[in-house]
Amino acid sequence: MKRQRLNWVLLAAALGLGGAVYFAQQGEPPGPPLTAYKPDAVTRIALDHPGAPAIRLEKQGGAWQLVAPIIAEADPFEVNALVGLADRETKLKLEGATLKDLDLDPPQFTLTLNDAAIGFGATEPLEYRRYVKTADGAFLVEDPPGAALDKDYADLVAKDLFPAGAEIERIEVPGLTLARGADGNWAVTPPDPKATADAMQKMADGWKGARSMWNEQARGAKVSGGKVRVTLKGGVVREFTVAAREPQLKLYRADLGVNLVLSRALADELLKLPELPQEKKPEAP
Repeated sequence: MKRQRLNWVLLAAALGLGGAVYFAQQGEPPGPPLTAYKPDAVTRIALDHPGAPAIRLEKQGGAWQLVAPIIAEADPFEVNALVGLADRETKLKLEGATLKDLDLDPPQFTLTLNDAAIGFGATEPLEYRRYVKTADGAFLVEDPPGAALDKDYADLVAKDLFPAGAEIERIEVPGLTLARGADGNWAVTPPDPKATADAMQKMADGWKGARSMWNEQARGAKVSGGKVRVTLKGGVVREFTVAAREPQLKLYRADLGVNLVLSRALADELLKLPELPQEKKPEAP
């Protein structure tokens, strides 16, 4: 009899545990999105931090551009982090909350997607969610990634050194110029025994595919490295200064006030002709 009762107790416990797991998996119904927009409907972005220059982005011809405080191609990955907030699920509406206690009066900074403003406040200490404020009230949301929301605009600048599809016609680095002739072949000045067709093409391909790992604001930075000048098809010229080679290669764009931070290994690929392995000659019999 006692054994039978124990079995019933264990069965009830198992059913209760199973029910708890089932309902936990169902979760709470999703909360309303932060804005009425879907991410692909956003065409204008404004990011305002107190005491910092206003950051403005616009979608032009299907691509995002920084239009303030500088004009530059924008990084798609970083912009996606911003527009992805348009339909970010709200976890909890804070009824009767004192906005000042949540750092929402005034907010720490404001992101505006089209005409929908989102004020960002403090982070709550239990699940590290972020307090936000919209026209519909104050909410808790999952804390978004921070780099794109920083007051530093540098990470919003495109990480690719050149626009997609750009063709390079001329590369001038300290002590070396690589230029494409009318026949489409590369030539180097001054003459160099390492300047094989494969070596010159590898250097050109290295520049075409170069991409920074991250960017850093450096307006007014003192740089003493050599100058680099890359001419694209159509006459567009991009100028860089080699700001550092260690511990990473940094290319400074004075027109943007930004250092593009690349892998140290790329210094040998971008700033001099590569030394390709020589084919072994067959041994004499």
